[in-house]
Order: sequence, then structure tokens, then C-alpha cells
Amino acid sequence: MLNNVVGEFLDFLTKNKKLSKNTLESYNRDIKQFLNYLEEIGINYYNVKKSTILNYLYYLKKKGKSQATVSRNVSSLKAFYHYLFMKKKIEEDPTYMINTPKVEKKPPTALTVEQVDMLLSIDFGNDEKGLRDKALIELLYATGLKVSEVISLKLEDVNLSYGYVVIRSNKERVIPIGSHAIEALKNYIEKGRKAKNGENTLFLNLRGEKLTRQGCWKIIREYTDKINPGFPVTPNTLRQSFAQHMLQNGADIRAVQEMLGYQTDLNTNLLSLISKSKIKEVYNKFHPRA
Repeated sequence: MLNNVVGEFLDFLTKNKKLSKNTLESYNRDIKQFLNYLEEIGINYYNVKKSTILNYLYYLKKKGKSQATVSRNVSSLKAFYHYLFMKKKIEEDPTYMINTPKVEKKPPTALTVEQVDMLLSIDFGNDEKGLRDKALIELLYATGLKVSEVISLKLEDVNLSYGYVVIRSNKERVIPIGSHAIEALKNYIEKGRKAKNGENTLFLNLRGEKLTRQGCWKIIREYTDKINPGFPVTPNTLRQSFAQHMLQNGADIRAVQEMLGYQTDLNTNLLSLISKSKIKEVYNKFHPRA
């Protein structure tokens, strides 16, 4: 009977909520663990009170579970008991008014300069895919661009002669690029880029069409898995690495903010504080691959 209730709940989530397989497995694991706890203390799932839930969360903390694990359990139990209440299997929802503990966000993880060197020293190959992937990763690290920005770049946004890219958004940004990225982009554009139907986007998939966000993530994962830094690497990891390495080398934080496109208040507008020439000077002096 109990297993049927849990199974019905998971079926409900599968059909009505767009949850990943990992999330569904977490719900299943958390709820079964809670039901085992209830069996140990002799309480049926339909007789659970708010105090029972709070005691269980205290029990998890005493066992050394992290704040993130406790928070996830609260979410799982709230979803489960909300479902039971909605289906009229219980008269009151014991998780009502129980707040999910806030999880302290960890700072973004960055690669070390040595790890970036290892990544960009991989033999990407000289075919269409290799030239594109090398240029993409070099540019992400060279500029600190967001993945949405890099996949939206047009050919005319890249000036290899003067060494910069232009980001055309609400506030246009001109970002310098170093010699390594310039060389990789030149090789890709001249030898590896094969557009379909006059596609003008800089980075293309192997069908000659615009590269997607998902495609960009897959490329990053493919190569970073080879250096195995011990944590998942995303395009944002390269963005964080760009900023961290510039600042570690002594770059002006305001110049780095400008390159990243961070907004400041009107009284400290970065464009009025730092000229374009200053940004270029800072980049050439402090970027490891300038």
C-alpha cells in the first residue's frame, strides 16, 4: 500500500512536472528514507505532524547532513505531502508553513592558469570540428563572454586586424582578444568554417547552421573531461577563470567589470571612468594569453 502511494506520487511528477531523471530519483530516495525513519519511530505517513517533520530535519542535521541535503529533503517532503493533501489522502499538510532552509551559494569555481594551459594545449585537430572547438574555447577564455553572447556573434563583430570583438546588446561592449585567440579564430574562419545558406553567425555546427547553447556546452564538456579538473566545467567556468586570472595578475577591477558587461550604478558608470584605450592596455598587460 505504502509503495503504491510513493509510486503514484512519482508517476504524477513524471506526467505533470518537467523534472529531470536525477530530480525524480532524489525525490524517491528522500521520501523512502523519511518513511524508513517513520517506521523506526512507529508513526504512519498519514499521521505525520509538523513536529514530526521538524524532528526529522533535526535528525538529518545530527547525522551530519549538509544544509543543501536538508534543504532538498524539505522540498521532497513538501511536494509529497502536498500531493497527498491534493488527492485527499490526508486531511492536513504537515509541511505547510515549513520553510526550505536557505543554502549558502558557493562562489563559482574557476580553472587554474595551469589547467587552462592544459585545456588549450589539447590536440584539437585541423578538421572543421577541431578548428571550431579550439577557436570557441580560446575566445571564451580570452573574453569572459557569456555563452549566449558567444553563440550570437556575427562575422562582422570580430576584428582580427585590431584584435577585438564587439558585443551588441543594450550597451555595446568592445573587448580585446589576445594573440592566441586571434590565431585560433583566423584558422577557423579561413579553413574550418563552412556556412550553409549564407549563415553569418560566427560559430556554426557541423551542418553549417548556428551553434546552439546546448551545442556549446557539449563542446566545453568534451574537452574539459580530458583534463579532469575534479568538478564540472561550463562556459561560465571559463568566464569566471578569465575574471579571476586577470584580477590575480593585478588588473583594475573596474576594467574587468567593463569587459564582463557588469552594470554599475549611474554615479560610477564604468564608461566614464575607463577609456577604451585603458581597457586595451589592461588586457594586454594582465591576460595570461594576450
